[in-house]
Amino acid sequence: MKRITINGKFLGASLNGVHRTAAHYATELLKADRTRIVAPRPHDPDPEFPTLVPEALPGRFGAGQGWEMLSLPRIAKGDLLVNFCNLGPILHRNSIVMIHDAQTFLHPQDYSGRQATAYRSLLPWIARGARRILTVSEFSKGSLVAHGIGKADKIDVIHNGTDHLQSTAADASVLARHDLTAGGYVLALGSAKAYKNMRVLFDAFRDRRPEDPPLVVAGGPPAARYVAAGWTPPPGTIFTGFVSDAELRALYENAACFAFSSLTEGFGLPPVEAMWSDTPVISARAGAMPEVCADAARYVPPQDAAAWRDAIRGLLADPAAQAEMKAKGRARAAELTWARAGERLRELVLPLA
Repeated sequence: MKRITINGKFLGASLNGVHRTAAHYATELLKADRTRIVAPRPHDPDPEFPTLVPEALPGRFGAGQGWEMLSLPRIAKGDLLVNFCNLGPILHRNSIVMIHDAQTFLHPQDYSGRQATAYRSLLPWIARGARRILTVSEFSKGSLVAHGIGKADKIDVIHNGTDHLQSTAADASVLARHDLTAGGYVLALGSAKAYKNMRVLFDAFRDRRPEDPPLVVAGGPPAARYVAAGWTPPPGTIFTGFVSDAELRALYENAACFAFSSLTEGFGLPPVEAMWSDTPVISARAGAMPEVCADAARYVPPQDAAAWRDAIRGLLADPAAQAEMKAKGRARAAELTWARAGERLRELVLPLA
C-alpha cells in the first residue's frame, strides 16, 4: 500500500463552508494507516479537529496556489494525493479530487469574475488528470458531467455527514438578544448570493398576518445589503448577523420550521442540521435537496412566493404533520453522519493506494 497524502492547504484559512467539510473528511481519512496531512506552514490544531496536525512542508512557491500547484507534487511524489477542496495540482497524476458542485458554471454571477474564470478553467483540467473524482450528491455528479468537468464512470458520490452541530451545546442567549420565543419564528440562513433565493422568502412574508410568525434570518449580511440588491425585506424580519455554532443550534431547535429556498445546492447541509434539531423543513424542490432530504421535508416550487406562504402556514396549523416531519427528519439525519461518510470515503480511497 502506498502512502496517502492529504492536501492540507485549506488549514491556512478559516474553517467554514468547503474548508470545514474538508476538515471532517480529512479527519476520517486519517484513521487509515499510512496516511498523513501536509500544509505549507505549521498550524495549531482547531479544537473541533484535534487530529488535524499537518506536517509543515513549505515549498519555493509561497503558501497559496503556488504551493498547491508546484510544490505539492514534489512533496507527495510517489504517494496517492487526496484533495478535498475542489482544486489540486494538475502535475500530480496519482491523485483524487473532491469537487463539491458546479456552482461557478450554474451561477457565475454569484462569484467574483476572477474566481469564476479560474474555476471554470481549472476544474476540467484537474478532473481530467485525477484518477478519481469524488462529489457529494448524485445531483452534483450530473452537474459535473453536464458541464464537461468529468465523465460519469470516473465520479463517485459520498454524501456529507451532517451531525457536526451535535457536539456543540446550544446557546439560547441568542433568543433573548433578539426577543424570540420558542416556536415563535420561521428560520432561514442569510446570503446575498442570487442562487440562495432569499428574495422569494421576503416576498412570501410580505403579506404577513398578525398571527403569522416573523422570519428570522441567521447569519449573512445586514438588511441594507439585500435592499441594495433590490430584495427589500418585509417589515418584521429579524436579522441576527453572525451567529456561532452554539447560537445556530439554539435557533434551529427553537424555530417553528426551517425554510430553505436555494435554487441549487451540491448537497445542502442546513436542512439536515435543522432535522437533527427536531425542526420541520420546507425546502425548494431544486438541486440536491430532494435527494438529501428524501421524504423528510416538504417541497415547494423555488420561485413561487405564494406556494411558500401557503406551505409555511399549512404546516404551522397542523401539529400532526409537524410531529410526523420531526420523526422523519430525525430518521433521515441519522443516515447522514460523518462516521458513515468516513466509511464510504475509506472504501473508495484505500483500494487506490
